[in-house]
Order: sequence, then C-alpha cells, then structure tokens
Amino acid sequence: MPGDAQALSPSPAEPLSASLEDYLEAILQLERSSRVARVSEIADQLGVSRPSVTGALKLLAGRGLVTHARYGHVTLTEEGVRIALEVERRHLAIKDFLTGVLGIPEERAESTACKLEHVLEPDTLAYFVSYAEGRRP
Repeated sequence: MPGDAQALSPSPAEPLSASLEDYLEAILQLERSSRVARVSEIADQLGVSRPSVTGALKLLAGRGLVTHARYGHVTLTEEGVRIALEVERRHLAIKDFLTGVLGIPEERAESTACKLEHVLEPDTLAYFVSYAEGRRP
C-alpha cells in the first residue's frame, strides 16, 4: 500500500539516525575532496552496498537534506550542509580529545569517535566540543 511506504520514512521533525548522519558526513567530505559525491563513492567510504546508499538517499531527499537524480551526483542542501557540519564538529571534538588528551592512536580514535558521536547524550557531547574549542559549556 502506498501509505505503508510513508509510514517507514521518518518525519522531518524526528531526529536523524546515526546511519543517516554518517551519510551526510560522508557526502560533505566527498563534496570537499572531489566537488561532487557519487553513490559508488559514498558506498566505498562507508563500506556499504550501493542499494543501501540509494535507500538512504531517498530518505535524506525526503527530508530535504540532499538532492539526487537517478545515476546523478548527490548534493547536500543548505540544511543538509548545516547538519553535516554539526555532525563533523562533534566527531572532530571527540577525536581530538581521544588523540590529544588520551593519546589514542589516530586510526583507533577515528573509529571510536564515529561510534561515540552517536551514543553520547547531547549535553555530554557539548563538553567534548567545548573542550576541543578551548572553552567551557
């Protein structure tokens, strides 16, 4: 039924899942490095299948966070860029703390930061960001 497909899509008011945030962050990084993001590049960067990327892009497009034409490039919208930058900011703050304060090797800090950015409570994340930016919350 057509209504069932809509029920599976998160409403714009619902927070993004960790997975969808990772897609936005990956698209942001690809746009920076090669000016455009392609489904195959997103899949490679995140270690997922192309059909998984296509499904995520449909959800993100439905929320107005990306534009994507079939077989075309993926582009973040203004709101998509805003969210991706915030996800990246959290990620880098945690990673900087892990490497700079705890001395965790870069590669391990990267993978750990990617996990932590999605499970820490917002107020706890604010402390990481404030610390990394040299100020208190």
